[in-house]
Amino acid sequence: MDYTKIRVLVTDGGARQTLTILHGLKKIGCQIVMCCTSKRDVGYASRLPDKKILDERFATSNEEWLSHMIEVIQEEKIDVLLPVAEMSTNMVTSNEDELKKYVRLACAPRSSYINAFDKQRTFELAAENDIPRPKTRRTGQTVEDYLETVEFPLIIKPRNGMGSIGFHKFEKREDFWPYVEEKGIDLDQYVLQEFVNYEKRLGTILFVDQKGNICMAYADEVLRWYPIDAGTASLIRSIDYPELIDYSSRLLKAMDWQGVAALSFMVDVDTQEPKLLEINGRIPASIRLSWQCGFNVAELLIQMAYGERVKVYPTNTRFGLCTRHFHGELLWFFKSKTRFTSKPSWFSWKNTKDAVWWRDDKKPWFAYSVQKLFGYKEFKKKRQH
Repeated sequence: MDYTKIRVLVTDGGARQTLTILHGLKKIGCQIVMCCTSKRDVGYASRLPDKKILDERFATSNEEWLSHMIEVIQEEKIDVLLPVAEMSTNMVTSNEDELKKYVRLACAPRSSYINAFDKQRTFELAAENDIPRPKTRRTGQTVEDYLETVEFPLIIKPRNGMGSIGFHKFEKREDFWPYVEEKGIDLDQYVLQEFVNYEKRLGTILFVDQKGNICMAYADEVLRWYPIDAGTASLIRSIDYPELIDYSSRLLKAMDWQGVAALSFMVDVDTQEPKLLEINGRIPASIRLSWQCGFNVAELLIQMAYGERVKVYPTNTRFGLCTRHFHGELLWFFKSKTRFTSKPSWFSWKNTKDAVWWRDDKKPWFAYSVQKLFGYKEFKKKRQH
């Protein structure tokens, strides 16, 4: 396969995980066209793209996005469209039939992606395949019937939401119905499940090809996160946990999954059992760790897009490697009461790489720093529960 003749349009110039994809594409020789909405985007600051297109319409999620994307694909003679972040992946898969008339897609098909986007469907598939999970209200089960079978605290979260928007925790039953009625919540559009008291957060990243083969898999532990109550990972470490990979593989195969998937688990304090939290069917922000483990996810995506045989990596044996989101870590340090006692030390960089800093491509780190400084208030608002 001659990668040098393949022209790839990469979305989400502002997402930190985009840098790992750019490095992967450049390593195999692809021509890269980068979609950006700001000159502060890491993709715009990076030296790796062959061309950068600056247009705010890339950030929309309506019909204008589709018409604009098709226009760019045709003008730039794009061979492959590779969506990175959640909104773009959702838009691409939602419009896959129309987009496939013009370009190959390097992402999961809509038929499997929607199973991960629909959290209720995810947990029902987990139940059918004996994957450990929080006790969740089933489709068709009345709310009162479910409430009779569980103990508080409980949580609700939109079954088709992004991030933590719409999440709410109920400490006692007396608070449940008044809140639901006050907010006018349709519980059929929410996942209702028991709250898992956890101290550890674990995850897996897998790549599944068109035939259901697991081509790449590794497990990780989230060591620190921000916001401290229930935020995004700021420090993760690769770990040896074959059972967790097995759970993930079984669930993805039940979904007929194709492409990259990131699964999150919480370790129940009482039972020490990992319980499924969610599946993300897009390229996760922590994907830099895959590069440290020796995996080129971008190459696998291009192979899948062309229907070629996808490279199968050996089982990961690189444990104890860390990916650090320094900007999140800095906020964690200011807020955490364990800033000086946390292990590994906040001041240590042993076996650690930053999610945004690349020695051969330094400018994105500084652009990202400015981007986050200006966007801090919006960042906090999005993560308020």
